[in-house]
Amino acid sequence: MCWFSAEHVNKIEEAKAGQRLGIKKMHWDRNWVVGETELETPRPCPVCLNDQTKVLFRFSESQQASLHFGSEAEAVFRMLRRPKRDIFEFADGKQITVDDLPAGLIFDVLAVPGSEQLSGVLNMEPVVHDEEETEKEPFLARLLAHF
Repeated sequence: MCWFSAEHVNKIEEAKAGQRLGIKKMHWDRNWVVGETELETPRPCPVCLNDQTKVLFRFSESQQASLHFGSEAEAVFRMLRRPKRDIFEFADGKQITVDDLPAGLIFDVLAVPGSEQLSGVLNMEPVVHDEEETEKEPFLARLLAHF
């Protein structure tokens, strides 16, 4: 989506942590990532994901069966350079191109690289730390515990 939109579309939005997005099949057999509210819009504004953006897919029952996933799955968006294509890479190593995802698939943006804002979805369970443990633990280790 990002390679295609960067070359063929004038107006592009950038994905933000906490945003709910969807896959829209366009008339030239390309999928676009768009805001959830624009899935039914004939000419939606594409949303570009930065390389290494972490997302949480929310699969319907039919999508679970066709893609062989559970109801939810985390993935990392990657912009491959050779060949130029956009993929989502799942924890099990499976890779799916944006164009191979089913239209109407919904997902949440969990974290955008370079952005300090994290999605509230990441904070679903409160993390309780002992004060002494927190003081001894480096900041980077505490941050990586969220991922």
